[in-house]
Amino acid sequence: MTVDLLLNLKTILIYLILVLFLIDLAKADSYNKIARIIKILLFPLLIVFNIYYKKINVGLLFAALLINGVTFYLISPFDMTTIVNLAIFETAMILIGILKFIVIAGVVLSWVYAFGANFFNSLTSLIQELYESTVSIFRNVIPPAGGFDLSPLIAFFVFQLAERMLFVIMGQYFS
Repeated sequence: MTVDLLLNLKTILIYLILVLFLIDLAKADSYNKIARIIKILLFPLLIVFNIYYKKINVGLLFAALLINGVTFYLISPFDMTTIVNLAIFETAMILIGILKFIVIAGVVLSWVYAFGANFFNSLTSLIQELYESTVSIFRNVIPPAGGFDLSPLIAFFVFQLAERMLFVIMGQYFS
């Protein structure tokens, strides 16, 4: 197996772990078919990294950080502090990317539903649950006014800002 294939498999594994973390964090339907498939695929990791802190499965975050850290350790000539920082940076960037995708997908689904399309399935219901739990945080700060809900836009802006801040921090770390 080539290094590129291993890195792609690692990235897929990290995405699955972080999606499961978000499903668990949002307390979404754990009997959803998509959530069950992810749990079956990650069952060996769930046995080892089933660590809860205040009802949040931090073991999944630790597993993602550990996999990223081991990968950076194997392929990079950096010291351990740099490897830990790279692992945290990449895990945070993937998590922010997933959250941005959830916001965009939730907005698109709400538009599709508004035009009368009706295609509820496991994936769309899971996206809607994750979208509502993500956007509700921002909706509590800025409630809908005049029939317009700006919380998805604000959520996307905050995630974009966090992503840029991480890039600036990592740029300063390596310069």
